[in-house]
Amino acid sequence: MNDFQMVMASDPTVETVVDLLADLVAFPTESRSSNLDLVDLYAERAAAVGGTITVVPGEAGRANLHLRFGPDAPGGVLLSGHTDVVPAGSGWSTDPYVLTEVDGQLRARGSADMKGFLATALVVMESVDVDGLRAPVHLGLSYDEEIGCVGVHGLLDTLASNESCTPDIVLVGEPTSMRLCNAHAGKVACRIELAAAAGHSSRAATDPSAVHEAAALAVAIEDLNDPSHGVSANVGTLRGGIAVNVLAPTCTMEFEVRHPVDVDPDEVLADLLARVVTVDARLSAFGGHATTEEFIRYPALATDPEIKAVARVEALVDRGAPGPVGFGTEAGLYSDRLATPAVIVGPGDIADAHRPDEHVALDQLDRCIDVLRRTVDSFCINPETRGTP
Repeated sequence: MNDFQMVMASDPTVETVVDLLADLVAFPTESRSSNLDLVDLYAERAAAVGGTITVVPGEAGRANLHLRFGPDAPGGVLLSGHTDVVPAGSGWSTDPYVLTEVDGQLRARGSADMKGFLATALVVMESVDVDGLRAPVHLGLSYDEEIGCVGVHGLLDTLASNESCTPDIVLVGEPTSMRLCNAHAGKVACRIELAAAAGHSSRAATDPSAVHEAAALAVAIEDLNDPSHGVSANVGTLRGGIAVNVLAPTCTMEFEVRHPVDVDPDEVLADLLARVVTVDARLSAFGGHATTEEFIRYPALATDPEIKAVARVEALVDRGAPGPVGFGTEAGLYSDRLATPAVIVGPGDIADAHRPDEHVALDQLDRCIDVLRRTVDSFCINPETRGTP
């Protein structure tokens, strides 16, 4: 009997994962709404099998959760996921908050993004004899990821302040169809508020309009696009004005810039932000203003696939060399704050997320069970063979 077999208290099954997933998706944990019932259930089950529980309070009605299985010691692995989901919306053929199997697909909001991973991770840990772990398994659950990775910061503060929380690697379980990914773009999002004096539209040639000023800034933002360097810039919303014959007294614009790891977003934005200062000076002469507020920032990720811990996970996943994902994740934040390599791998396809009839396939959950079991074995049960960064 090998070490892995000795410390497995039971054999995790996809049926057990499905049962837990049904409980998790029944909580309508849309971003900015409470996730406390889900956190309570998850923590209660983890505590029942020897997990050490730390609830990190966040914004009203939300919380992050840190679980540790095994010794309070360096090394091991951290499995990460977010508890929030995007709004269900309309167009569903089944109840979005009741897990429903249709032709091998488990449909529900959050089934792929990313409660399927959360259910699998906990079921795997429920099957482990925690006393047999030689290095810790950490689980980190965040909130409000879907609105810009804004909720995880309190959790990262807690983890970073714990000297023994230094995992060899972080696995973020976003839906990648169980392919290993090691890179994603970073993002900065800002809101520009403009105000000017209302006036008759016949004075548009001489007096400022908040909408006109915003439109000129929008063109400048469009000019930030630089495909050759992997930079994309988009104005997402622009709202202002009160009537066609009135100089617009207010306008609000929101935009984002996405960038690769080798591009400094502050350098990309420097000229634009200086231009906003110039606009502010011009508007202030008419009793107005222009201000910029940053409301989302997360770093890009580019984890070196040659790091031993990454190479070990690549072998465990066994789906070829790691590559990038086309969406942002918390992996860059984990890597930055904990100074440890982070990768992305989880069940489900991102193409099936954020849409009606979101689903995860049963075979994806089964594959995730296998990968997480062998990851725990490699990094926490047989730590003498684990990869180190």
